[in-house]
Amino acid sequence: MFASVESHWPRNRHGERYVLGKKGEESVVLETSTRGDGKAFIDWLTVTFPVAAIDANNGWDVPEFVGTEDAALYLSLRLEKILGFGIYAKREKGHRFYRHSWSLGEDGRYGFIAVGGQRATMLFELTGEGCMHATPGWEAAMHAFLTSGALTAGELTGAKITRIDITHDDHEGSYDVDRAFDDWSNDRFRLPQAPQSPAMNQVGNWARPDGRGRTLYVGRRQSGKFLRVYEKGKQMGDRESPWTRIELELKAEDRVIPFDTLLKPGHYLAGAYPALEWLNERQSRIATVRHAAKKGYEAMVRYVRRAAGAALAVAIAINGQQFVQDLVADVTTDEMYRQMVKRSLDMPTYAVADQAESDHDVSGRQLMKGNDDVHSV
Repeated sequence: MFASVESHWPRNRHGERYVLGKKGEESVVLETSTRGDGKAFIDWLTVTFPVAAIDANNGWDVPEFVGTEDAALYLSLRLEKILGFGIYAKREKGHRFYRHSWSLGEDGRYGFIAVGGQRATMLFELTGEGCMHATPGWEAAMHAFLTSGALTAGELTGAKITRIDITHDDHEGSYDVDRAFDDWSNDRFRLPQAPQSPAMNQVGNWARPDGRGRTLYVGRRQSGKFLRVYEKGKQMGDRESPWTRIELELKAEDRVIPFDTLLKPGHYLAGAYPALEWLNERQSRIATVRHAAKKGYEAMVRYVRRAAGAALAVAIAINGQQFVQDLVADVTTDEMYRQMVKRSLDMPTYAVADQAESDHDVSGRQLMKGNDDVHSV
């Protein structure tokens, strides 16, 4: 079911199709599967481009001379139109070997802009949280921004995607880590003509699963293609959750990442390995966000019950219900905000409006809507 790649192209030692660059270097051609359309979402994006691309001759409304730091501000204005947010503050340090950097969102929650050095290039990066908070449909707007066809005001030239993470969430766990391990054991992660399957690593208690979550890695993080399959619900504190996440990390180490990955992430995820060709259900970022909120809230309630439930019951018996309200009266908004972020309980209003139904927990109290967190390894 692999499609869109000429059959006569050669394959490297990993079984990946490639073409030769101008200097004779191999560049992997990413394969796709027509069964993957709409089954995934973007969970990380890093883009680099020449600073000189931000120029009046390229359709930008900027002065004739643009300094490197001014370029970051002009880029921020353009990103704000695409994503709904821009620079939050300048940082006191660089980012990814660039000398100067700015955060998108507080403390870089949404990403970064960086400039200075690195062969006169700039970088902008969106985290998983940034991708989630961006204006709906941002992927198509970003695609138009990065492609250098007929220039419109403020497009980029010479842009390159250096990393993109493509994610599928299986909330029911029909494809779980055990099935992923079976697929690897049966060579379903081995590409055609590859001599062997890619490297595999298991993290967590596989011999005796303890509810704290397991992860299966396929490939090596240093390479251009790396897959994680992990128990997302259990990672968030629900020991009974079947929620499994499939996360493909692509980096421009030995390959060119097409801009079309922004428009058809499911195609590229399904085409990454034969084991993933089953992807045939529409993926919803909103559903994932709301699921994360529910699990985060439930985990918080379980923690309070376990850590302080008995003590609170005694205090209420002695002092009455008002005592609990008095106890939390001096909790600041900032403290509440940090707890909400920790428990994935911060969600942009557009996502709430996009859903007709509301979520409620078992006690009838409306759940706070939440965001998705960034999984780091």
